Amino acid sequence: MYVFSGCDDKDVYSYDEDDMVLDSKLPEHLAHFGIDMMTMEKTERTMTELEIAVNQRVGEWEVIQESGTTLKPLFGTGLTGMKNLGNSCYLNSVMQVLFTIPDFQSTYVSNIDKIIDEAPSDATQDFKTQVAKLGYGLLSGDYSKPAPDPGDENGASEPRGDQIGIAPQMFKALVGRGHPEFSTNRQQDAQEFLLHFINMVERNCRSGPNPSEAFRFLVEEKIVCQQSQKAKYTQRVDYIVQLPVPMDQATNTEELQEAEHRREEGDSSAPTVRAQIPFSACMAALSEPEMLTDFWSSAVQAKTSATKTTRFASFPDHLVIQIKKFTFGLDWVPKKLDVSIDVPDTLDLSALRATGQQPGEELLPEVAPPPLMTPDVEVKAPVLDDSTVSQLCEMGFPLEACRKAVYYTGNTGIDAAMNWIMSHMDDPDFSAPLVLPGSSSGPGTTPTESLSEEHLATIVSMGFSRDQATKALRATSNVLDRAVDWIFSHLDDLESMDVSEGGRSAAESEGGRDPPPGPRVRDGPGKYELFAFISHMGTSTMCGHYVCHIKKDQQWVIFNDQKVCASEKPPKDLGYLYFYRRVAD
Repeated sequence: MYVFSGCDDKDVYSYDEDDMVLDSKLPEHLAHFGIDMMTMEKTERTMTELEIAVNQRVGEWEVIQESGTTLKPLFGTGLTGMKNLGNSCYLNSVMQVLFTIPDFQSTYVSNIDKIIDEAPSDATQDFKTQVAKLGYGLLSGDYSKPAPDPGDENGASEPRGDQIGIAPQMFKALVGRGHPEFSTNRQQDAQEFLLHFINMVERNCRSGPNPSEAFRFLVEEKIVCQQSQKAKYTQRVDYIVQLPVPMDQATNTEELQEAEHRREEGDSSAPTVRAQIPFSACMAALSEPEMLTDFWSSAVQAKTSATKTTRFASFPDHLVIQIKKFTFGLDWVPKKLDVSIDVPDTLDLSALRATGQQPGEELLPEVAPPPLMTPDVEVKAPVLDDSTVSQLCEMGFPLEACRKAVYYTGNTGIDAAMNWIMSHMDDPDFSAPLVLPGSSSGPGTTPTESLSEEHLATIVSMGFSRDQATKALRATSNVLDRAVDWIFSHLDDLESMDVSEGGRSAAESEGGRDPPPGPRVRDGPGKYELFAFISHMGTSTMCGHYVCHIKKDQQWVIFNDQKVCASEKPPKDLGYLYFYRRVAD
């Protein structure tokens, strides 16, 4: 596969060689794709400039990359750039931020000698080795040196922003192996890669320190039945706070409407106006109760309305906030919200601390809703509207999620199913297979003998008991990813479980032991300070470019692949992922 550069008519980039190569038969190769190179006019614009023109987001690209100012290149410890391997800027930005966090530094870089000594013969396939090598390369400063200028044979010119840097080829190949997206050279979502990498860290830290605990926190969800006023409390583990963007709260509504009116009138000179959204409005949208219109209440044994309130049951050492800029339009086409949010340098979330059950508050009875039956009232494969399932799949949603959407909305049509999907996209078991109550594929049918010891050890290493790990694997047909999601979304069930592995009661097996522990989470004050943010340029996560800004020694630094420079005007209002660290009271 080739990507053509503007530096020479026959100079192309080859992903196979990972370098620029000369193509002596470029006109013939282009003609194969219907491109007549001989009739084209050469342009001096760079690839970045061409992409800016295509995206029509010149302002965003210039501001985020601070293109309007002369930035001072930086070199030294912790100031190492990373080569772009072909749309790998999302990976570069995430790993730059992670290795500014002490947990990742101490786990991998401080122990690099021990990790390498204990590495298997084929270290290219060893996760800890590859992460440690990458971390050492970023922090040591050994590769933080100016890249040679091809036009400066004597080396007398001032250093450019580009560095020699490091090319994380083996690391990218390992973490992307077997993944349908991260194994390719396509652009990806930085938030999805962050969660993917955290998942790999969880699997590979079965004993000893687990750096992903720095992000792990508990979320309490409280659902109140509006008819009975009884409540239900559940807890789940999360790593990222997804912050909604209430577009109706924009402070420059008149300017937005005027610009839209001029564009509708065909005015090509209409300016691009970016919506100004207060950060306080985003936090209010996150914390305000959500209305559930199709909630099955065990108190009244029927569907009714309810409110759901989300709070922090614990505060992590490091808090990641994702601005939900990527959404769907009225035609269900993905789009990016062009917004500016006044994200603060300091954050106090103490008011969002969960309180648990209140005195005098009644809980909803623990009664399961009646299953949706087929016409002959037997529990078997559900009767689903295949056309609705197909329509949802064509929109890019997972098959199992589409099947559940149609099932739980009773085959009532595409609109109801789409609404179900949009309101359940953040569920831990969103893509898990649909399992009917009482079916042979349901929980508890996987015999203990067939459970993977490796899977059990992985879950136990996360702070759960062996009994809890066994129950999770049985409930998910021994699939590790699903078991981890299941166990995090059934903490209440696990705390009350009274049957241990082998069928004995907990009191019999361990003499009336204490309730099994939940996942290990750190907790402390909910006060934070901003130390890094990742920004995206472009119209969707499938294209564009990522850069990150990191605060080092009270100085903001921009990491733009191989370019590492002192930031003059960090665009904190245009970020996509924000990283905060806890500050002492």
